[in-house]
Amino acid sequence: MSKSPYYLHLTKRFGIIAASQLPLHYLLAFKSSYSPISYLTHLSHEELNPYHRALGRILLLFFSLHASFYLNFFLQKSLLLKRMKDRDVILGLSAITSFVILGTTALARVREKNYFLFFTLHVIISLSVLPILYCHVSHLRLYILESAAIYTLLIIQRNISQSKIENATLKAVKGTSNIISITLPLPPSFSARKTIFHPGQHIYLSLPTPLTAPQEKLRLNPFTIANLPNQDNHIRLVLRALNGTTDILSKLASNHASSSSSSSSSSSTTNNPNKKTKSLLIEGPYGAASAFPDLLHYGKILLVAGGVGATFTIPIYRDLANRGIDMRKVRFVWAVRSMGDAGWGVEYLRGEEGRRCEIYRTGARSSAARKKPSSSDNNDDEGENGGGAIELQERMGLMEDENDDDDDDDDGGGEEDAVVLPPHITLHNNSRPNFRLLVQEIFAPDPPSEGAASPAPRKIAILICGPPGMSSALRREVWPWVKRGREIWWHGEEFGW
Repeated sequence: MSKSPYYLHLTKRFGIIAASQLPLHYLLAFKSSYSPISYLTHLSHEELNPYHRALGRILLLFFSLHASFYLNFFLQKSLLLKRMKDRDVILGLSAITSFVILGTTALARVREKNYFLFFTLHVIISLSVLPILYCHVSHLRLYILESAAIYTLLIIQRNISQSKIENATLKAVKGTSNIISITLPLPPSFSARKTIFHPGQHIYLSLPTPLTAPQEKLRLNPFTIANLPNQDNHIRLVLRALNGTTDILSKLASNHASSSSSSSSSSSTTNNPNKKTKSLLIEGPYGAASAFPDLLHYGKILLVAGGVGATFTIPIYRDLANRGIDMRKVRFVWAVRSMGDAGWGVEYLRGEEGRRCEIYRTGARSSAARKKPSSSDNNDDEGENGGGAIELQERMGLMEDENDDDDDDDDGGGEEDAVVLPPHITLHNNSRPNFRLLVQEIFAPDPPSEGAASPAPRKIAILICGPPGMSSALRREVWPWVKRGREIWWHGEEFGW
């Protein structure tokens, strides 16, 4: 094949086609709402991210074919040793090596095991490979300059979008061993820009870094906003501390708690020993929620969450209540390992009667929650996949074992007893949501009024934020209704890199 007159032409085409798509590839990584792709498609950056990854794999394939075809040609012509000393070949091999490292560290298993390594190499290599390709051959330079311009705009946009919060408050959530709450006052820049927060959006959070540790600036992680900032006049994040940035934030809160509690005995100050103020950097808000349809136009709405995935569904639930929707049309389902995990969210779910909220405690039964006398305590042993915890940060790393019902996480030192559920919240102890029964109830027709015909089927909105297994289980139960022709709007909040 190397003797064919079209062999070298095909070899060069692989490289040129791949290079010509680099500007699009960089543009798909643009997080701003001003991205032309986001503007034209009405898709947020996390919805465009799968296309970014898919195009990256295609480019790696084409660049690999370009390199392997050339190496085969040099080998067939006995030119390999001679050409390996030439600058264009050295630069070409450097570029393909960079792309292979980039593609390897972007694999899901690597990302989940060491997200910081993946992100650091992603940023460094995506920048350093541009001058390598620019000097590789002259006919690629237009595409490289376009990519460099987009990359520069991306960096400028991210720096403009960042705001420094001087007095963020970190606090351990009572009744849990590894959940922390972060309260951020709205920065003046948000007021100046008249920033509108849509329920279900997220922000990127990082720690201000000294000049001696610039690599720490790459510890930039997305977290869902757990409240309604425009109404509450602050931003609240609730996250599970496991590793990486969340572990650093947890240690900041716990270190301050221990030092404050030891000094409080010898001081007359009344500082809360469970809180820590810290300077933090935030960027955003981002998220597909800004393009959601108006849920007021749907006949029934189902909100499902697993663990800290409720940071996505609770703001939507509160927004619907504030906008005057008939809350009998809204059903809120939340699966947690322990009632301590739900304590932070219960305060947002309080309200008038007529609301339908259900909390499934997937751990062993205990006196974890006290309920008012009018509240019922149902058990359902036919539960499907539920439980777990997910955040927009490293997805699998923040997810607990869905099938593990051990009560190891119930480490609240008796503070779980402080969780008091309002009458309209039903607690299911030692149980998981039965998605089949839940979906059947949601799609059941409304009872006809006296003397009137049965009402026509109405549109259904289903939103879920939880472990992949939980989302898949609910999707399986919804799919038969889709095939029957029911009008359904589905959104599964998953952040995949």
